[in-house]
Amino acid sequence: MLVYLLKRLLATVPIALGVTVLCFLLVTIAPGDPLNAIAPADAPADVISALKATYGLDRPLPVRYGLWLERALHGDLGASIASGRAVRSEVFAAVSNTLLLAGAAAAFGVTLGCLLGALAGYRIGSAVDRLVSAVSVVGVSVPHY
Repeated sequence: MLVYLLKRLLATVPIALGVTVLCFLLVTIAPGDPLNAIAPADAPADVISALKATYGLDRPLPVRYGLWLERALHGDLGASIASGRAVRSEVFAAVSNTLLLAGAAAAFGVTLGCLLGALAGYRIGSAVDRLVSAVSVVGVSVPHY
């Protein structure tokens, strides 16, 4: 069992690396230029080239990926081009709100599920039991998105 677990853990390394490569490439080939968010449309070529050098967009793609991966592994996600704030702080702000919403939804779901399950169990075979069972089947069957 331990050998199987170690094999599975070692298999996650190339999978995670492949996911990072794929995500990096998808962001890179996405339409639009990230510099459009900070440079005016009529910016001179020297300003654009200076911005590319500042953000490292003038380097070859494998070099940019390597630098990005190294910084990401150290927890440095850089600065947002749109807001100028650290990406890490923006992600943590969004994660805290997400966790708060998910915790409230989980507490509500568990409470409601226990109450309705107890009610359906108390009234076995009744219309309430069939209704609660039908609603729970529909609730489980609906996609999460």
